[in-house]
Amino acid sequence: MTASAGQGRRTGDGSRPGGPMRWLGIAARTAHLATVAVFFGGSLLQVDQARLSLWLGLALVSGAVLLVLELLHDRRWPHRGKGLLALAHALLVFMVPLWPGLAVPILWLVLIMGSVGSHMPRRWRHWSLLDGPEQRPDRR
Repeated sequence: MTASAGQGRRTGDGSRPGGPMRWLGIAARTAHLATVAVFFGGSLLQVDQARLSLWLGLALVSGAVLLVLELLHDRRWPHRGKGLLALAHALLVFMVPLWPGLAVPILWLVLIMGSVGSHMPRRWRHWSLLDGPEQRPDRR
């Protein structure tokens, strides 16, 4: 058995995924970015929300796929900084259909949260609500 044989499996330990799971994550993230771009752009241009409902639905589904992939990747994800921010991000998106008049400000906040969450330092992304700072055996 080669060292790369198990690369496609996610063990839930937070290690970087490989193989098919990596490509599934890339495809899901690409679909999410595309559908969110259409929904956000349409909202900015004041397109009737009824015409954007398909794009909102696709954005929610692709976002849900990303959340599931993150959970499969790391079971501690929901109580880590990156998971908490992503869950808050998702909650805000679910508020858009409830308050369509606030769609644009909510979506700007969602965009900013997503950008910050993707680029914040590791010590904040991996900080855990339950365990505190990440304990890395390779660092002393």
